[in-house]
Amino acid sequence: MKRTVIAIMFMIISPGIKAQITNTADSFKVTPEGFTQSVIREYPEKSDDELFQSVIMWAKFTIDNYEEAITRNIANQYLEFRMFVPQGIALKDNGEVYQWDVMMDVAFRFKDGKIRYDIGLVEVSSPEAPAFAFVAPPEQWSFFDSDGKTREFNQKSQEQINTIANNIIRSVSAYVNRDAKIPDDATTD
Repeated sequence: MKRTVIAIMFMIISPGIKAQITNTADSFKVTPEGFTQSVIREYPEKSDDELFQSVIMWAKFTIDNYEEAITRNIANQYLEFRMFVPQGIALKDNGEVYQWDVMMDVAFRFKDGKIRYDIGLVEVSSPEAPAFAFVAPPEQWSFFDSDGKTREFNQKSQEQINTIANNIIRSVSAYVNRDAKIPDDATTD
């Protein structure tokens, strides 16, 4: 009886877990809830250890004080960093340029020659600019309006935050593939 109950619970819970894990996209796109999807990239012929070590080296060259930025580290399986992007968002309004710093958690999962990228927005702030919120009333700058409409400034800020997130994937991928071999018969235009 006990095994039957456990088996039924497993069948009920498993699809939810699988759906959560497979909630992926080709690139990051911010939503009112932040980044809600993962991006998975495949790196053929790379072991999980090689991918893990490549991300560590990427972090050393990319993240200031990378050792303090590491928030979680499970060898060859998982890395998470708290990243600070100074002046990550810049918007112009009536001749005035406002800039915001962006703080985010960036997680990497390694399995079967793949890296799963997950990003969580922690804070968008500035000492001089108006307050920034993900969903806000009109007197605040935001990624999204509270009425669901996108103003020009919101669209520009969304594009900039998406670019920051997607540049992380590009940067890591370039570092992981830095030793890729170019075939002898490759030609250039």
